Amino acid sequence: MSAEEQKPEVPAAEDAKPASPTPIFGASATFGGTGFGGFSGVAAKAESGEAAEGGEGGDDEAAPEEECKAEFQPVVQLEEVEVATGEEDEAALFDAKCKLYRFDNDNGEWKERGVGQGRILQHKENKKIRFLMRQDKTLKIRSNHIIMPGTKVQEHGGSDKAMVWSCVDFADESQKMELFCIRFASAERAAEFQKAYHEAGEKMKELIGEPGFAPESEDKKAADELAAEVEAKAAVEDKAE
Repeated sequence: MSAEEQKPEVPAAEDAKPASPTPIFGASATFGGTGFGGFSGVAAKAESGEAAEGGEGGDDEAAPEEECKAEFQPVVQLEEVEVATGEEDEAALFDAKCKLYRFDNDNGEWKERGVGQGRILQHKENKKIRFLMRQDKTLKIRSNHIIMPGTKVQEHGGSDKAMVWSCVDFADESQKMELFCIRFASAERAAEFQKAYHEAGEKMKELIGEPGFAPESEDKKAADELAAEVEAKAAVEDKAE
């Protein structure tokens, strides 16, 4: 036998290719395309089963929620209580929005006392007259004193919208000598306050007579200096507004 006859046959390149493996998830399974085709039948069955269950329980899902009608009572019952301020028995002789200052003797400067309604009130029975000023919103008393005969309310040179006077005040529930400065939105309102305060002093003179002593007061020069400080502060506030 010759050498050519003994040479083994080599298969062609096409015959040497291995057979393509069968896809694990079925022949129609694809990735990144339409999904796993091998499960299409199972998914369809699952959807049909859910639809059937949904049809059976549809009435339960459509049922409206029941409203809770339970009533809860508070642990503590609070009753309305009428609080008397004393102003119910008084008539207002003067009533206007104002800003009140008091002079701090320790620091030698004016300090704002509050913003609210300044009122001159006369009692309907005993006819006594007092000045009352309450803070806005909180209604806390910022000034409360009987208007005594002889008390002088002075207009200072710094501003015709502000008035200065000295009195014995009881706003803090204790007798205390105070020097007040009250400021209004207009000079007309300030003049009305000055007039009403002096007229109240005359009425109190007829009621209780001349006092044994007049309330201590600053001299005109000192009052003007203090008033100038108030005016300077008021000017700054006006610019800020």
